[in-house]
Amino acid sequence: MSNDLKIIVIGGGVGGLCLAQGLKKGGIAVEVYERDGAPASRLAGYRITVSPTGAAALRACLPAEIYQQFLAESGRPARSVTFLDHRLKTLLAFSLPDVDRASPKAERPIARAALRRVLLTGLDDIVHFGKRLVVCEETPDGRDVARFEDGTSASGDLVVGADGANSPTRASLLPGAQRDDLGIVAFGGKIPLTAAARAALPPPILHGPTMILGPRGRFMFASALAYDDAASDREEYAMWGVSAPCAQLPLPRDPGRLDERALRAAAKAIVTDFDPSLRAMIEAADPASLSAFPIRAAAAVKPWPTRRVTLLGDALHNMPPYRGVGANVALWDAALLTETLASVAAGSAPLLAALGDYERRVIANGVAAVRRSVAATRRFHSESAFGYALAKTMFRALGIAAPLRQAALGRR
Repeated sequence: MSNDLKIIVIGGGVGGLCLAQGLKKGGIAVEVYERDGAPASRLAGYRITVSPTGAAALRACLPAEIYQQFLAESGRPARSVTFLDHRLKTLLAFSLPDVDRASPKAERPIARAALRRVLLTGLDDIVHFGKRLVVCEETPDGRDVARFEDGTSASGDLVVGADGANSPTRASLLPGAQRDDLGIVAFGGKIPLTAAARAALPPPILHGPTMILGPRGRFMFASALAYDDAASDREEYAMWGVSAPCAQLPLPRDPGRLDERALRAAAKAIVTDFDPSLRAMIEAADPASLSAFPIRAAAAVKPWPTRRVTLLGDALHNMPPYRGVGANVALWDAALLTETLASVAAGSAPLLAALGDYERRVIANGVAAVRRSVAATRRFHSESAFGYALAKTMFRALGIAAPLRQAALGRR
C-alpha cells in the first residue's frame, strides 16, 4: 500500500492526539473527530504523572519542538511517595531519585488540560470539534465510515477509537465488551496552592503522591502540582481524591449529577474520622473542581477478527485510577499504533496483518494493566478490620524490603 493511507481518529484525548501527532509527523493523513465543542470544553481534569514509558511514547510521536513544550509545561518532579494511615501515621515512605527533568528516567507531573493544549499544537486543521460518533460502518469498497450525530460522516482506510471508557467505537466493533462495576465511588477536587494552603497541608503531599488508607475500605489520594519557576503564572494546586464502597453512601446511580453542595458533603462523609487536615482539604476545594464517578474496569477481551476499525487507551482497557497508569498505557498504545501504521504506509506490511499484531500486543498489555489496577483497588478498599490491618502491615513490610517495594509499586 502506498502512502495514501488515511486514518480517522475518534476522540481528542491524550491517546488520540498523541497518535495524530505521530501520524502527522510521519506524513500519514489523519483527521481527528472530538465530541467536545471546543478545545477548552473539558478543563476540569487534574494532574497526571507521565511516566518514563509515557514520555518515551510522546518523544517518539511529537515533533521535537512540541516535545520541548511538553517538558516546559511539566511541573516539579515528585521527591517522594508516601503511604499514611487516616491519622497521618507513616506506613511507607521512600524518596525518589533526583533526576533532570529532561532525563528519560524522569516522571513528569503535568495538568491534564496543559497536556491537552500541548498535544493540540499544530493540529488546527486536523482536529474537528463537536463531532459525536453514532456508528462505524464498513463500505462495499472496504473502507470504514464514521457517522456523527450532526449528520456528517468521515471515511478512511482505518477508524481508530480513542474515545474513552464509554466508547461508541468499541460498541460498534465489540458490542459484547463490558465494563465491570467495582462497587466503589470516588470524588475529587483541588485547592489553590496559596501560602496558607501550603502551611495547612500535611508535608508529604507537597513532596509527592500520598496515599491514605482509612478503615472500612475508605481511601484518600493527594498530590500537588507546582513549578520550579517562581515567576510562573501557571496554576499551582493540590488535588485530592476520596473513595469508598458504594454501599456505605446513599447516592444516586449517577453521582456525577450531584450539585456542588451534595458532592462536597458526600466526599466529607467518607473521611469523617480522618485527620482534620485531610478533611479541611475537601472543605477548601474549588467548587468548580468537584467531581464524582463510579469506579469501573474493562472486562478482558480476546483478540477479535481484525477489520478496519481498532481501539486504543480507555476505549479498550479502561482501568481504575489507583495505580496512575491509564494515561501512560494510552500513550504506549498510540506510539505502537503509530509505528504499526508507518510500516503499513511504507509497504512493509499489509494493513490487516499489521493491525492484528498491534491488537494482540495492546490487548495483552492492557489486560495486565487492568488486572494490576483492579488488585490495587481491592487492596485499598477492604472493608474488614482484618483487611485494613493486613494492608497496613504490607506497606510497612515494603518499607523494609526495597526490591519487594519496586516489584509491588512499579509503574509503567
